[in-house]
Amino acid sequence: MRPETSRQFVRWSSHDGLATVTLDRPPLNPLSHQLKAELSDCIEEIAADAGIRCMILYGAGGRAFSVGADIKEFPEITARRLGRQHAMQEHALYNRIDFFPVPTIAAIEGHCLGGGLELALACDLRVASETSRLALPEVKLGVFPAGGGTERLPRLIGESRARELIYTGEPVDAREAWRLGLVNRVVPAGQALAAAQELGHTIAERSGLTLRTVKAVMDRGQCMDLMEAQQVSVDAISELFQSEAVQEGVRAFLEKRSAKPKA
Repeated sequence: MRPETSRQFVRWSSHDGLATVTLDRPPLNPLSHQLKAELSDCIEEIAADAGIRCMILYGAGGRAFSVGADIKEFPEITARRLGRQHAMQEHALYNRIDFFPVPTIAAIEGHCLGGGLELALACDLRVASETSRLALPEVKLGVFPAGGGTERLPRLIGESRARELIYTGEPVDAREAWRLGLVNRVVPAGQALAAAQELGHTIAERSGLTLRTVKAVMDRGQCMDLMEAQQVSVDAISELFQSEAVQEGVRAFLEKRSAKPKA
């Protein structure tokens, strides 16, 4: 177990291979430049810890995972013509999470809007409470979700449905989000973090080498055509079969016991 590491707006701790990262900028966790910088620092610390096999992102307070970009920073972005720089910084952070070396889960309570939803979309899995509302409302401000929403959402739920959500900016509730495939699980109000941690601990019981390998294979495969992706898979499984992770997994199966997780 790692003691909590805390910055002004972001903190994280780990237990049994599961890291939990908490955004804490009351009351709605807007993604200011400082919060995103702190989040970037935290996830780099987690990536450097070989004992961590899964990571959860969570918004403190219960009212919002995050309502997205801090609109109070927009006038400066406009005045200084920093739109491109702002978008590139967001892409760098969300891409780092998307291609993070171990599986990631967003635990969503309350509002998950704009850049907050783009942050959740960068995670592998999403667990939402039944009171959650999810949206990409940027069009209502005259902009659009330029932090990966226009790319990740269509790949996740299909082009037509993604276009409707982006063009209208209207929210969906947790049940509709589940029906669309936007979230993996819907749980009672107040239980998103606990449910995500239960799922995360299940994942963290697996071999760290195997999780990192299959995550990399799937991440790379999404950017390739079918035949190229299959070759990546063949190369990776060939190497994995020589590892202690596979040998331990096979021994555990034959001995009718649980495999011991390896970093």
